[in-house]
Amino acid sequence: MCVPTGRVSSSQSMAGLRHQLLLLATILALAIGTCHSFEIQEATLDAIHQGFKNGSLTSTALVQFYLGQIRRLNPLLHAVIEVNPDALRQAAEADAERRSSSSGDGHIGGLHGVPVLLKDNIGTRDQLNTTAGSLAMLGSVVGRDAGVVARLRRAGALVLGKANMDEWANFRSAIGTGGWSARGGQGKNPYVLSSPPCGSSTGPAIAAAANMAAVTLGTETDGSILCPSSLNSVVGIKPTVGLTSRAGVIPVSPRQDTVGPICRTVADAVLVLDAIVGYDELDAVATRAASKYIPDGGYTQFLKIDGLQGKRIGVPKGLFDFADGTIRQTVYQQHLKTLRRNGAVVIENLAIANLDVIQNATVSGELAALAAEFKIALNAYLSDLSYSPVRSLAEIIAFNNAHPDEEMLKQFGQLIFLVSENTTGIGSVEKAAIQQLDDLTANGVEKVMKQHLLDAMVAPDSSSATVLAIAGLPAIAVPAGYDEQGAPFGLTFGGLKGYEPRLIEIAYAFEQATKHHRPSMAPRRLVVAAAVLAFVAAAGGCHGFQIEEATIEAIHEGFKNGSLTSTALVRFYLDRISRLNPLLHAVIEVNPDALRQAARADAERRRSGRRSGGIGLHGVPVLLKDNIATRDRLNTTAGSLALLGSVVRRDAGVVRRLRRAGAVVLGKANMEEWANFRSLEGTAGWSARGGQGRNPYVLSADPCGSSTGSAIAAAANMAAVTLGSETDGSILCPASLNSVVGIKPTVGLTSRAGVIPISPRQDTIGPICRTVSDAVTVLDAIVGYDAQDARATKTASRYIPRGGYKQFLRTDGLRGKRIGIPNGFFNFPNGTVQQMVFHQHLDTIRERGAILIENIDIANLSVILDVLSNGEQIALPAEFKLSLNAYLLDLTYSPVRSLAEIIAFNNAHPIEERLKEFGQFIFLVAENTTGIGAPERSAIQELNKLSANGLEKLMEELKLNAIVTPNDNTSSVLAIGGMTGITVPAGYGKLGVPFGICFGGLKGYEPRLIEMAYAFEQATRVRKTPTFSPYTNHEVYLKIWLHAACCVIAQKDLIDDNCLRHYVLELRKMAVGLRFTGLRPAPAPTPSSRLTDSSSSVCSAVAGTPLSVRRSPRAARRTSLTEKARLRPRELGLSCCFSGVQICSAAATASALCVGFSGVRIWSVREAFLSFCGVALADADVLAFLDGEAASISISGRGREDLGVRGGSVWVVN
Repeated sequence: MCVPTGRVSSSQSMAGLRHQLLLLATILALAIGTCHSFEIQEATLDAIHQGFKNGSLTSTALVQFYLGQIRRLNPLLHAVIEVNPDALRQAAEADAERRSSSSGDGHIGGLHGVPVLLKDNIGTRDQLNTTAGSLAMLGSVVGRDAGVVARLRRAGALVLGKANMDEWANFRSAIGTGGWSARGGQGKNPYVLSSPPCGSSTGPAIAAAANMAAVTLGTETDGSILCPSSLNSVVGIKPTVGLTSRAGVIPVSPRQDTVGPICRTVADAVLVLDAIVGYDELDAVATRAASKYIPDGGYTQFLKIDGLQGKRIGVPKGLFDFADGTIRQTVYQQHLKTLRRNGAVVIENLAIANLDVIQNATVSGELAALAAEFKIALNAYLSDLSYSPVRSLAEIIAFNNAHPDEEMLKQFGQLIFLVSENTTGIGSVEKAAIQQLDDLTANGVEKVMKQHLLDAMVAPDSSSATVLAIAGLPAIAVPAGYDEQGAPFGLTFGGLKGYEPRLIEIAYAFEQATKHHRPSMAPRRLVVAAAVLAFVAAAGGCHGFQIEEATIEAIHEGFKNGSLTSTALVRFYLDRISRLNPLLHAVIEVNPDALRQAARADAERRRSGRRSGGIGLHGVPVLLKDNIATRDRLNTTAGSLALLGSVVRRDAGVVRRLRRAGAVVLGKANMEEWANFRSLEGTAGWSARGGQGRNPYVLSADPCGSSTGSAIAAAANMAAVTLGSETDGSILCPASLNSVVGIKPTVGLTSRAGVIPISPRQDTIGPICRTVSDAVTVLDAIVGYDAQDARATKTASRYIPRGGYKQFLRTDGLRGKRIGIPNGFFNFPNGTVQQMVFHQHLDTIRERGAILIENIDIANLSVILDVLSNGEQIALPAEFKLSLNAYLLDLTYSPVRSLAEIIAFNNAHPIEERLKEFGQFIFLVAENTTGIGAPERSAIQELNKLSANGLEKLMEELKLNAIVTPNDNTSSVLAIGGMTGITVPAGYGKLGVPFGICFGGLKGYEPRLIEMAYAFEQATRVRKTPTFSPYTNHEVYLKIWLHAACCVIAQKDLIDDNCLRHYVLELRKMAVGLRFTGLRPAPAPTPSSRLTDSSSSVCSAVAGTPLSVRRSPRAARRTSLTEKARLRPRELGLSCCFSGVQICSAAATASALCVGFSGVRIWSVREAFLSFCGVALADADVLAFLDGEAASISISGRGREDLGVRGGSVWVVN
């Protein structure tokens, strides 16, 4: 992103100029922390505790300040990889604990209520990732907190987040990554941005220096605390190896690794050291050996002003050889004098034997030893994880090879990884290398220090790091000065094992005598840059301009004042995609011309200032669902390999309108393949081209579809704007479950020309964005008549209001609106998050002036929601075949020209298209149709009648402006009538999975719905940024799937023996293939076992309601085709055949769970296991068939959004 110039037009009035300067001055004051009664900027731990004690500060305020600093500065400094979504909750708990304690002084624990930022190789058992900066580790799950984190929590500290680092602690490449990681980007020195920040604890040092945290923790193998501390003007303590536990820390070498604090003062670092030292049974050998060095009473007793008095300090020969007259030479000479003035005896020109050998890792043997130790230690760490995408160094190497751009393989390579992978353990070569390192230490630094009775050695920066590293010796780096450009340098005091007390005395006394640390915000250009970024933001508060979460309005403001360009915007999103897409699979491909289009938009603005007729989206990047055609270098494939390489004749109608509005086409978003119309099972956000889309809030949760990628990308800030399509739920559902806004327009309001179709009767195109305002801005750009979709767009054009839709963005939009609450949709069990949240939302809607009409019934709702009964399953296949074949024939080129050829392609590529898992049953049914005949016309008539006598009649009779329901639960009601709906973020389940609220209305009701949705959004402001939680991490949710599987299997009369064997086999394969820790499959039920009819009550899926079996006449008619294809109902999600039989609640209603029910979607067993891999369960936790009978199941209610499933209700088994 570009740095703004803050230019003021000469045409502005002096009064306006004074106003802007006053605002800018205010922002500057806020940016440096003066907006707080308590001065948090540069506050020490002692001052923070005083603030807690006298009531001028709370942990909540402290965390909010640091989160604000991170928001402002991290886009510039890249110090933080991710923040803890629970940080504010932890802070509130700490505040409550202090209030309830007798003293109330905040000293419940040494670090009570203090936020700590951890290097990204230090494991935390929470919602944070631990990745060593690598994309290969993203999503891995640790079994427990690292040893030092456990101690920090016991001391009352709050985990603020994870700090950036040199990827893999700079042990991937001989070139060195210079403070860069694939996840965190390039760390920047906060004093001089072009100066090296050093590493590998880059982020902790930058964050401490830039006041982005009170305390940070780093690790060191060789220089990784001392170097970044020195070059970022902070204090770093490298403890004796074993003094702090390394358990749960991604390792390099157990012989050299250590964990230590990086803070702004020696006193703060020592307070943290006191909290983290000690024995840990998970790092027993090292911590037991080093425990003898821990002094009674801790380390703070050694914070003495006269700590230099009588100390003998050695100055190694050759380390202070700076050119005469340089700042460094002058300053270091002054420091040696200061040491003497404060009572130290300084012995200069000491020769450390073989220093040149020690400092050459190849000659000394260090590289040979580390390479072997790294492979052994890392593989052990990976094997111990509860879940990991990679389980060995070899797999990490393979990951990097598969993702060369994201991991910058060309620039950095992975030579050390390759050398390490080539090792075969600690053999004779490695033992000799380790022995040589021990000898070099004994004859070098140890001998010198003992001979001269030294308390410490002093050296500039981290120049003595390797001398100390190879022997596991301690050191403390302290700020020493700033060079000609203002870049910091430090002074390091090192000693023998256990010398921490002496080093603390020396370092503290030196710090107090010199006081060289100064705030990193002092360089005026950095302060101004951050403040001006804040100034150009729309909010105008204490926040810097951030592209992340930026609205279209804010983006245009940035364009207008010159602080932002389209090129910078596109680069930001391309970078975001490169970082997140390997995890989220939201984007299928990016437009190679996106930057060129952005540059052209920038040039147009420079020439004209404002492009006539294209203000709305001019220069704004848009990501399109992969079924929306573009006549450019992008493919349009509906996620299928069958269409790869096809060439469209023209842009889709909506794309032409976007281009006329000035939008930049960023790329194509992933989607459920063929808009989830290939298979009854459903592909759950997967496509052959894009892979498995992931929910960015909880990675294991359902992202829904079919506009999966569009919703994920909008939520995860991978695009400013996205476009989706809907036939039945495909905008509303993914928007709801990914906490974004989705508008499903009235059918025909937006052109479907050039969009891979399902049904001209139900298809519609709409925006998916982060705010209602953005979505409405996009809607304004894409609505209107299109000759290529003449009938539908001409009919719907009458609904388009004069002046567009933005005029309906009213904060009082709920006032006077009559809103219906249909029965059956808000029946969440008492006490669930959803029940409480939706109750609050309905109260809010009332408070904002709406009239709620509750307990209304939509006629024949259960029929409408059941595709097997309402006629949809007859009408849609015929419409699909006709419209798809017409689309394919219109292509300039295509590898396939008909549905039959696509089916043949899938049969020829069963592995790539996952034919075994998903099949193509709907394709086969559609291909078997012969056009719109009598059955189809009858089905369409039935759908029209259901709509007319259902929602349309109800809304007209009650004079409703809208109905409101959770998520997309009424999508079928709206779909069959071509009606409109808007979903808005409504909340987050217990485990962080989003859910939404949907305002639905009749054709052309968009103005009313926009008023209501916008007013609701502004009143609630629910949306928050994604947390990227790796998985739901709750045993009960794995049990759900095991119970559900047993429930279905219990219905033995429905499953043949081969099918049952296949299912049990699948369970076993998944349990073995995913390396479950401690999880063993339940004993398999034997095919001969039979349950009595009463067993159906055991499998009650709806509270207190037994299951019964009924056979749909239409399903029965197609039984032979089902048997032939060996496919099964999509919602059942099992690898078995059920011959078209539905298993439903005897009292099935719109809210009841009905396996095989169109309104319900349950993950397949495969996906369920994938989502919960790593959860350890004892045998007793797994529901098994005992002696041929299912164990009794206790059912209790829980909102389905916690599971990330849609429709109906899901019930959690206790």
